[in-house]
Amino acid sequence: MNELDNFLSKAIMLSIKNEMSEDRVKKLETEYGVKISEILGKKEISDTAIFEEECELMEDQILRDFLGISEDEGTKERWIIIKNRQLIERILKTFADPEKKIILDLTRESAETIPKILVLSNLPNTSGYRKMNQLIEEGFVTSVGLAETFEGKRALVYRSIIQQIQIIINKNDIIAKILVPKDILASSQIVTAITGLGRNKFSSYTN
Repeated sequence: MNELDNFLSKAIMLSIKNEMSEDRVKKLETEYGVKISEILGKKEISDTAIFEEECELMEDQILRDFLGISEDEGTKERWIIIKNRQLIERILKTFADPEKKIILDLTRESAETIPKILVLSNLPNTSGYRKMNQLIEEGFVTSVGLAETFEGKRALVYRSIIQQIQIIINKNDIIAKILVPKDILASSQIVTAITGLGRNKFSSYTN
């Protein structure tokens, strides 16, 4: 599962569980021997017979209304359009945290080691490591390789998966537009599955 799929799948799972009872989810997973989370983001999601009506429900009622892709006519950048309120709230809450926002801003354009991020951000080690670990766990930042630290050791480098964000309010609806690195977008199986299903229904919100 790539970085973007990891970021999206948790919110999708919450939406699925909101649509189905917990008992129904457990029964399906026991019956088919496959966890619902294991079929998220698979390119064959529209063809699989797993979960039958439940899979159709997931596609039609959740994935269709969860996100889409919009291409900027001028820059040709492809933006992810998120309509899921739970995920939007999680994004807004994260960016509203001053320390987390500093980390995300520092890692938008280039990947850095955690020690360097803490130095550049002037964050105390204790709170800095805690906020960094939260961002990693929530999927906002991801490791993309190794680099040498100040001490001459090798350490993971991290970058933000969100390069830009826009919030759009249209009457009673609120959506988020996020721009992610092209390589992450291209390798996302969830995005591939949804766009392949013709789920890009958000042009009216983004024009």
